[in-house]
Amino acid sequence: MTDIGQGAVRYGGFAVGVGLLGGLFDTYAPRAGNMASNIALFFVSVLTVYYSLQAHLSDAEIKPRFGAAFGFNLLTGLGVVVGLLFLIVPGVMLFTRWAVGLPALLRENLGVSEAMERSGTLTAGNRWRILGLGLLIWGPFLIVMVAVGGLSAAFAGEDSLDGLIFNIVVNLAAGGATILSSICWTQAYLTLSQADESGRSLEQIFA
Repeated sequence: MTDIGQGAVRYGGFAVGVGLLGGLFDTYAPRAGNMASNIALFFVSVLTVYYSLQAHLSDAEIKPRFGAAFGFNLLTGLGVVVGLLFLIVPGVMLFTRWAVGLPALLRENLGVSEAMERSGTLTAGNRWRILGLGLLIWGPFLIVMVAVGGLSAAFAGEDSLDGLIFNIVVNLAAGGATILSSICWTQAYLTLSQADESGRSLEQIFA
């Protein structure tokens, strides 16, 4: 994808920053580590969507809008978690329904509920493809993390799972997956918001 190549230095910096910040907190201040990592990932996701939109649009009104983005992520995150508690499927469907809401919120100057509704409209008929894209992004991340954790415990002992290097690697991978997913959802939004909203158009994301 051209967005990743054009912003390689910026996005690489984001990922390294998340890795170092999250790794340090998880190692030396574990009680605050999870919160610090989530905050860092939130800012990275919003900035990635913002810069990805800017790479394709000249609209000067596109802004990060962290407050509105926080409200959107909070409500949709809670909705997905609650949905996952009810046999998993509802949470998965809500995730696919709201996948492109953040870029819609930033580009179209929408409120939180409006962005949720807009995303639902755009993703209708394409949610299986969006789910597949999400699995392609986060599936390998989970597999790699399990493998790295297993190898680290096997060769360096279980104590290594609380070490700085392991924590940096985990947070670096989480940052990379977050950046990649944010770019993909932005690309999906841009594709679906065009006149052609057929399922075939979404396949352009993989080109």
